[in-house]
Amino acid sequence: MALRASGQLIGDCAAMPRAADPRQCEMGFTIAPRYQGRGYATEAVRLLAGYLFARGKHRITACCDPRNAASAAVLERLAMRREGHLRQSSRAKGEWTDDLLYALLREERQTGRG
Repeated sequence: MALRASGQLIGDCAAMPRAADPRQCEMGFTIAPRYQGRGYATEAVRLLAGYLFARGKHRITACCDPRNAASAAVLERLAMRREGHLRQSSRAKGEWTDDLLYALLREERQTGRG
């Protein structure tokens, strides 16, 4: 992610197709703390989801730490459905952390959900 006016990098957004079924894809994003809360992540993730669905993806997933309410809010603004809460499923910064799982189907996006 870069600011239009200056080209300054402020974050990233990525997608990784599943090896077993490339019609499914996981996406993720990060944004520098200084630029959080301005809608940049929501805009970037919305554009990425549109790009992936336009290229034939059937299902997009994402996950985040439940303590990261801002990331969960971005996914929920895109009408991604919360499908699960995995307890102590990831290791980050020397501790076990939980993961919230989200998903959106192409047909849900086409009907206005996402």
